[in-house]
Order: sequence, then structure tokens, then C-alpha cells
Amino acid sequence: MNTELSAVSDKRMDITCSACGHKFSYKVDDLVLATSDDTTTHEVRQRAVCRGCGVRGNNIYVIT
Repeated sequence: MNTELSAVSDKRMDITCSACGHKFSYKVDDLVLATSDDTTTHEVRQRAVCRGCGVRGNNIYVIT
């Protein structure tokens, strides 16, 4: 899915690292403040760095 953050700004983005299983979550409206309205959920997934193992982009996400 390639959804713009502005379309789901009232939701959360839950990310799970595929390498180590660490889970973390962001409020989408906070992501909009850190990036821009036209940034997509896929772009955030690709940029996300796991706080557990440091791997970048090897993760899955769910919008809740």
C-alpha cells in the first residue's frame, strides 16, 4: 500500500522489525510534522530504523 500520511493522519503506524521482531509505534500526525503531508507510509517504512537491532527498512507496518 502506498498511502499518503495526510490521508491517515488520525491513526497510528505500528512497525515490526523483520530482523529481530522489535515492535514500535508512531502517531501518524507526528510523522507528518517530521516529514510532510505527501510522504507515504511506504517511504516511512523504508526509512525506519529499528531501535532494537539498528536495521533500516527491513520491517512490516500496519495502520491502526
